[in-house]
Amino acid sequence: MAVPSNTVLASTRTNAREDLQDVIYDISPVDTPVLTMSPRMTARAKYHEWNTDSLAAAAANAQIEGDDATAGASTSTTRPGNRTQILRKVVQVSGSTEAVNKAGYRSEMAYQLQKRSKEIKRDLEYAITRNSGTTTGGTTTAATMAGIESYLTSNISYAAAKGDATTPGYSSGSVAAPVDPTATGAFTESLLKSLVKSCWDNGGEPDYLNVGSFNKQAVSGFSGIATLYRDTAPKIGPAAIIAAADIYVSDFSGNAGIKVMANRFSREATALLLDFNYLGVAYLRTLQTVELAKTGDSEKRMIVTEATVVVKNEAAHGKVVGLTTA
Repeated sequence: MAVPSNTVLASTRTNAREDLQDVIYDISPVDTPVLTMSPRMTARAKYHEWNTDSLAAAAANAQIEGDDATAGASTSTTRPGNRTQILRKVVQVSGSTEAVNKAGYRSEMAYQLQKRSKEIKRDLEYAITRNSGTTTGGTTTAATMAGIESYLTSNISYAAAKGDATTPGYSSGSVAAPVDPTATGAFTESLLKSLVKSCWDNGGEPDYLNVGSFNKQAVSGFSGIATLYRDTAPKIGPAAIIAAADIYVSDFSGNAGIKVMANRFSREATALLLDFNYLGVAYLRTLQTVELAKTGDSEKRMIVTEATVVVKNEAAHGKVVGLTTA
């Protein structure tokens, strides 16, 4: 059917206003579980150190009546450390961009600073959970911190054959990056149970399991899961079944169990068993915004922080390495 003659159509109008929502939709994840749960500490130098110690192994101890007492050997503490790493984002906005009427927000600079702050937080989570080693840094090289993975040597479960994998840990003022095993295997409950036992035998009682999305679903199938199903309050209609492993109950975890956390920014191939009593993030410079010099018709801001992860005692934690990721 033809349109009647001289009917005014919207498609022919040049003065129709745009229909643009005053909202910006962004689903980029900003949850950083390890960074958020690690106690905040203060660093006073670019190389941050701490002390660890251990008791002598339990042994038979029976003494002769009236015997003279002699001193036993005293061992010195171990003094590991980590390098602080500078993380920054720079925003530069022209005067015109700041002045024009924008959808979703008023100030381009404020919006960009908000975005970059979240990005730095994600970058810091990425750095502290890595298998990277320390770099001292210099005039042409940035200093880097070692991630949690790189410190852990006492408690390790291999998903498949260890092969040529290396776990050097802390040594002589630096931490080398470990080498992953060539062979990979599925995350099984026996691997986790073996790791929990190893931690407990060494004095640790970790209560958080950090995994990627693929292996989070693998953990949901373990028989030791305590909260795979939850009771719901009486209501009309069917109850919901929550298919997620929140708490894993092991032989050594007590009533609280081991909380299972999915992490988007740690490595999928490694599961980290953590005790946050023996972790921390030390800041040499907390997150701050710095106004940079104006050199033209624009404004420039820098968001910067300098921090490092502190693995207070590596034997308190453990890791499963060589996991399949898909």
